[in-house]
Amino acid sequence: MNNLYAYLIIIGISILVAAGWLLYQYRAQLQRAQELIQLNESLHYDLPDFLRQCWPVLERGGVHAMQWELDWFGTSLQASHNLPAGEVIEKIFEVQEIRLVVRLYHIKRGWERRYFSLAQAENFFLLLRMNIWIKIGSVQAAFDQTAKMTVFFKHDVKNMVQLLSLSAEQLQHTPPGYEKRLLENLNAAIPAVLDRAEHMLRALNEQAPRKRRQQELLDEPSLALEDILTQTAALYDLPVTIDGQASVFTDKDRLLSIVDNLLGNYSRLARTNNQRPHLQITISKEGDSVVTCIEDKLGIPFAWPERLFEPFWSEHGDGRGIGLYQSRQQANAAGGDLSASSVPDKPLRFYLTLPATL
Repeated sequence: MNNLYAYLIIIGISILVAAGWLLYQYRAQLQRAQELIQLNESLHYDLPDFLRQCWPVLERGGVHAMQWELDWFGTSLQASHNLPAGEVIEKIFEVQEIRLVVRLYHIKRGWERRYFSLAQAENFFLLLRMNIWIKIGSVQAAFDQTAKMTVFFKHDVKNMVQLLSLSAEQLQHTPPGYEKRLLENLNAAIPAVLDRAEHMLRALNEQAPRKRRQQELLDEPSLALEDILTQTAALYDLPVTIDGQASVFTDKDRLLSIVDNLLGNYSRLARTNNQRPHLQITISKEGDSVVTCIEDKLGIPFAWPERLFEPFWSEHGDGRGIGLYQSRQQANAAGGDLSASSVPDKPLRFYLTLPATL
């Protein structure tokens, strides 16, 4: 009988210890979940920033290693923490222009710790999914409130105002003896500005976007990319060196809009920072495509490369944050692409890919 009591006491103590251990684990995981939620709220549900800053919390929660790869509106970024080891939990999210792959690694554990690890991973994945849908919803809501064509048209108007402002500055601050050179610049600039104004008028009069028929494009003369880049750089008063030449197979209005947005950004940045850029542009033909690489040789690294093509985001308070997004959409519609390459301590490089003339 005494032995039975002893066994019952041992069993009871074991149950209490196990229950206490499970309660401790539960409270610890609950604390980690609250920390992740608070971190997410403090970052305003911003997915790239949350991915960058969540690792310390996950590590305290028992995650051994983490890897993630994010395609954020056409820009790719990735990171890893610790060397992968143990069991992996992988999750893939794909929603419109966002694709995320996350891998969490846990050292092999008993069933109760495995349960808590899975619970923590699911809570983390739920936050990621929520952030994605919040971003997609905010973008869609913005487009619903302001008609897409109106937004793009306003941005084109802004580019036009910038061109006219540059011309006005040249007129007001012409040193003595440079009048002839000024007239030559205006003689080249005014027809180009008129070309842009006619492009805006055509876009405004078009009731609904429509795809150009193949024959309509074939009937147009080929577009010499070097000429358009040189002309646009001159309009924005940007020193430029262009290597290579090629003709592209696309709509002229679309190409002008893409180039205006790209070079206009360099011009606005130079005026904001009171710096003088020097663009290096390389044109090369790769198969059936023409690839144009654009880089400011005097530029500085860009702090938010993943934001470049994110709609309605701008590093300047007065920016609309739509120009590069619009350019990428137009490049895709032309059968090409617009991307950017970011290397630490190096200026950004833009890559514009368009179909070559047949």
